[in-house]
Amino acid sequence: MQGKQGWLLLLLPLLLGMRDPFKVPESRCPDAALSQWQYVGIVMGPVPVGIVRDEQARWLRVRHGETLPTGGRVTALNEQELVIDTLGKCEPPLWRWQRQGTKQHEDRDRHTAAPRQPNAGGISRSRDAGGR
Repeated sequence: MQGKQGWLLLLLPLLLGMRDPFKVPESRCPDAALSQWQYVGIVMGPVPVGIVRDEQARWLRVRHGETLPTGGRVTALNEQELVIDTLGKCEPPLWRWQRQGTKQHEDRDRHTAAPRQPNAGGISRSRDAGGR
């Protein structure tokens, strides 16, 4: 009798740990969420900070080497691209986003940074020397 109970105790954890063979296995990869992310831009400074919009339209700040809520880690961050390593949870293991911000604000800032000259290249609205 003692031997039968011993086998049952050894097999019980195996039986309880089995998953339903008809149920689709859960994915550890947050690919549905990551596919909706948008890399919007970067704030340059001593530690560059990437600006990301996640699947729930929340704004995230990410830094190089940081571990994200999805479990991945930021491996590259520059003005053009953001790269996240999913640490073996997804296939492919590296997810890349190209910056999707608009250039209208950059162009606007460039124009204001340039020295201004009144009527440079424009139509002169002043009257001629005769006053008419």
